[in-house]
Amino acid sequence: MTDTTTYVDIRLLSLPVHNQLRTAHDRGASGTRDLVVVHVETAHGSGWGECSALNQPNYSSEYARGAYELLSRTSLIDPLVAPMAHAALEMAELDMTLKAAGESLATYLGAGYEWVTAGVAVGLSSLSVTLDDISALAVEGFTRVKLKVVPGPSVAIVEEVRRRFPEVELQVDANASFTSDTLGELLTMVQAGVTAIEQPFEVSDLASLRALIDSTNLPVVADESVATITDAHQLHQAGLLRTISLKAPRLGGLSTAMALRALCVEWGVALTAGGMLECGLGRHALAALAATPGFTITGDVSPARRWLADDPWPDLTMIDGRIKVPTGAGVAPEPDMERLDHFTIQRALRTQR
Repeated sequence: MTDTTTYVDIRLLSLPVHNQLRTAHDRGASGTRDLVVVHVETAHGSGWGECSALNQPNYSSEYARGAYELLSRTSLIDPLVAPMAHAALEMAELDMTLKAAGESLATYLGAGYEWVTAGVAVGLSSLSVTLDDISALAVEGFTRVKLKVVPGPSVAIVEEVRRRFPEVELQVDANASFTSDTLGELLTMVQAGVTAIEQPFEVSDLASLRALIDSTNLPVVADESVATITDAHQLHQAGLLRTISLKAPRLGGLSTAMALRALCVEWGVALTAGGMLECGLGRHALAALAATPGFTITGDVSPARRWLADDPWPDLTMIDGRIKVPTGAGVAPEPDMERLDHFTIQRALRTQR
């Protein structure tokens, strides 16, 4: 008789951070990154998956501790209700399948590049701290910076960053903090030389989005506006979809992300790979996704050590401002179990048949 039992190990981790990413929707500081990972094991092998939900329900309604509770008690996670929790299970099952087949995620997804340009985000801060941060990042080899911005102080910061670091590609991410009243500030940033503007307005503020798109040829990147493929369809039909920050966890997993990637290629919509402050596990998946056709705008592919002071998973390799696309079997290498146990603060074991 074939054993069809599936063992699922769900862990809530508390990982130490050495850097903060303050944004328009989350300006608080935390010394840890709450993160959920799952381990799926069957008679055919085992695999790991990451739920990238953040510490608090600010960016989306999902958050790490809530996702842990959901995964701990629900056998089937609806991707429309809890996409990031669903994405973790999907990733674990895919990791298991690929490792059994000896195939890398990059090969499975159809990656066309061995290296991708690294990109890094810089959170809200004072001008002096921002300049120091970007200076250090430039020394590390980063050539693209995405600066978090809000109405008011950010205009002067963007202008000074552009003046001080003319060689760095500068994008901005507003996390829906601007309105029609502050549209002029975004246009000032365009004049200063930014190369992309991510999620400038609230999801429902299509009038301001249209006004900005009509005022510039720059990529105006949809992030929070595209939580589902249906969202992308609606924006495309309205003529308001120029670029998408594609985040597999937000969409419910890699399969949905790849389906949307194919649509964007068909529509001629540019793609950038969006990060979710993942650990090394999720960062490996992000790098593989960013190497597939359609990703023409430098995204958030940077090593996990940019934020995390310690991590059970091996990190990405970065050389001269480029990230090596992982080629090992599965999604990512196995974690350091001793460190994983050390950072586990809650754990649930489930058995399914």
